[in-house]
Amino acid sequence: MKKVLVLGATLLSASILSTAALAADKEVTVWSWFIQSTMQKSIDAFQKAHPGIKVTYTYYNYSPEYITALKAAAASDSLPDVIGLQPGSLTQQYRDHLSPVNELAAKEWGADWAEKVFPVNRKQMLMGNPAGDTNYYIIPQESQVLCVWYNRKIFETLGIAVPKTYDELKAAAKKLSDEGYLPLFQGAADGWQNENIFLMLAGQFAPGLTDKAQAGEAPWTSPELVSAMKAWKALFDDGIFQKGALGAHAYPTGAQLFAQGKVGMMALGSWWMQESKFPPPLSQYVQNMDGFDFFYLPAVPGAKTASPPVGGVDIGYGLTKNGAKNPEAWTFLASLTNGEALQEALNDLNDLPAFAGHEPKGDVSDHVKDLYKRFMDDLPKAENQRFAIPAISEALDNALAAVAAGSVDPEAALNNVQAATDKALGK
Repeated sequence: MKKVLVLGATLLSASILSTAALAADKEVTVWSWFIQSTMQKSIDAFQKAHPGIKVTYTYYNYSPEYITALKAAAASDSLPDVIGLQPGSLTQQYRDHLSPVNELAAKEWGADWAEKVFPVNRKQMLMGNPAGDTNYYIIPQESQVLCVWYNRKIFETLGIAVPKTYDELKAAAKKLSDEGYLPLFQGAADGWQNENIFLMLAGQFAPGLTDKAQAGEAPWTSPELVSAMKAWKALFDDGIFQKGALGAHAYPTGAQLFAQGKVGMMALGSWWMQESKFPPPLSQYVQNMDGFDFFYLPAVPGAKTASPPVGGVDIGYGLTKNGAKNPEAWTFLASLTNGEALQEALNDLNDLPAFAGHEPKGDVSDHVKDLYKRFMDDLPKAENQRFAIPAISEALDNALAAVAAGSVDPEAALNNVQAATDKALGK
């Protein structure tokens, strides 16, 4: 009898161990450039709500490490379950490796779930899809609004008012430079930051025209876009950008100098609020964002209005075809974009939500609450920031760099973008 009891106990222990092993085997693999410390908080919240699922996250710097890793994994059919994506060109590059999530999302959040996503995000979720393809291959996690941030303490010390005209912007840049600060820091070695400024400028002359141009519905050489390109060159010539901008990078160089109080202004976006939530020593110069505020680029010569809000999806996630075979992968993706894992990212002020109905909780200063509200008020009316086809954005990057360097005039540069667009669209 005693042997039977021991055997029974042994079998019971083996059963428990086997069950635990099976639970541990429910793993979700995720790759992204999303900040590790914030992602870990999201994973912890998810695993607390779903104790039988383990999430293994691999972080990469976006460029070139993440892009290189994705290409290699796609070529060998070894992509993880969930991958970080930007809408448009990056999503389309990997569309053949992604699984549509329409049905899963409808089951998770209801048939009208997409209506809860902010309009500019909804548009970007389908950007670049083949005609007639209404599938969603990306679920947005966070949104962003582009703007010009400024150091309030430096402005107050030097007696600089927030610029409301181009002349005031020039005067502010000169004052900053004269006093030993970098004026409006531009990481002009980074195509993405140049694109952002150009889209701000284009929106002053003709909101939405760049969308029509990249779709082949309007010429890149439209007078409004030529004016925007001339205004882009003037930012260099008028000393609004810092000297040496063409060789500078926004991250890490510009962002670090800005955080340290050595830069007066920098074109970034709503994500800058997260600086106050980074662990020391990264946050030592930014306490509750009290020293920072933002404005929109004032009207340049020839334009009638300041730059409209520009933005959309900051980061989203796709379910790979490998991940579609793993039911737990969607469970995590849903949590990360519209559940408990998302909430942790918002609490870290990582950026704005992509779905309506969310806001940060916890230790948030009154000043940050005000910044957040202003961004959220502007998000529903934001102009599109993204490009559907990589070749077009690359051509625009090259055009902006050439014009800034003075090697190509604005109209000729935009002719080159038009040629690249025609080729990409098969015209």
